[in-house]
Amino acid sequence: GQTGTITHTHTQSMETATTSTPLLLPTTCRSSCTIHNTDTELLVSLFADRVLALASQTGKLGTITQASATMSPFDGARNTAVSTLLGRRDDLVSGAITRVVSERLQRAGDERPVVACVSLTKQAGAVEAKAVADALAHLAHYAVTRSP
Repeated sequence: GQTGTITHTHTQSMETATTSTPLLLPTTCRSSCTIHNTDTELLVSLFADRVLALASQTGKLGTITQASATMSPFDGARNTAVSTLLGRRDDLVSGAITRVVSERLQRAGDERPVVACVSLTKQAGAVEAKAVADALAHLAHYAVTRSP
């Protein structure tokens, strides 16, 4: 079997607008990388009320899902609710990737909902999807912990 490799071509950057109202414009981090021999574009933009995360191997937006932290009214247990906003309702991979990003940010103390656009190649399997999820979650964590 092939072992997983992620090769980053670091075009990763923090783009922060410096204006008199900096909170109106998002902080954006972008990374181009190769995941299991497939070029992958990753992008995370931080908005006041949401985090937008994008992972594309096809140059398209793909399925758009949202993950939000919820708390049980009975025992206070934390859960992550995932819903499909646009795209294939049967695309479980996109929902799983969105959940991974959301839960990583929750562990870092960021409770904002995550809206994710995910478009992987048709050949991408579970190993590739997990590698994409990990890379996107890492970039999102980087963006949140480095944002002004």
